[in-house]
Amino acid sequence: MAFFVVMRRFYAPDIQPGPHTLGPDEARHLVQVLRSRLGDAVELVDGRGAVFPAEVVSLGKREAALMVGMPKCYPETNPQLTLLVAPTKHTDRFEWFLEKACECGVSRIQPIWTLRSERKVEKYDRWHRTLVEAMKQSRRAWLPELSPAVSLGEALDGLQEGVWRGLAHCPVPEHPEWERQSMVQALPQGRDAVIAIGPEGDFAPEEIERFGQSGFVPVTMGEHRLRTETAAIYAVQAFHIINAKT
Repeated sequence: MAFFVVMRRFYAPDIQPGPHTLGPDEARHLVQVLRSRLGDAVELVDGRGAVFPAEVVSLGKREAALMVGMPKCYPETNPQLTLLVAPTKHTDRFEWFLEKACECGVSRIQPIWTLRSERKVEKYDRWHRTLVEAMKQSRRAWLPELSPAVSLGEALDGLQEGVWRGLAHCPVPEHPEWERQSMVQALPQGRDAVIAIGPEGDFAPEEIERFGQSGFVPVTMGEHRLRTETAAIYAVQAFHIINAKT
């Protein structure tokens, strides 16, 4: 009976074939957690589509040297999805979202500050580490791009032209005439998209108007009210189901 061995994968953003010394966090995991030995085979991923085979050639208490081979390169997934997401009040929920969105295939995440944001403290380094760990665990070759948190206006001004734009929000009593389409029906196939997910208290009416002025299509995810992180994962999954290769 043949067994399939999955090699341990480590993040090395500036990797090239030849001798390489792992960064301190990755080396600590290799040496102290996995208790690797000389000659062990591992993989290094640069987060930009290249996966390198490598062999452990030197070990210290908190350092590891590798000999790196030629990479196998994977193309970036197309079409691509960008999420505009308001960080949740509890950071552990936002980190859960980052982990799952990475596993499910999001391309870019833009945290946004809104009028009703209950949390306006950015933890970029911690959020980035969460994405790195999710990339390695799910064996993705591309690390989702995490942009620094900005105001909603800055995020809208920075959007690329030509992408489909969807706004997920709850009914707005002030504007009962605003009709929302089903996200699954509204999402186009084979086209890059950006989907906006609001904070726990949803977007304010004036923000929804700003989205409309920026070409966003109002969408709904069903009759139930979803948490921010749940709605964001729904959006990622709906996007990839619509664009699944048959």
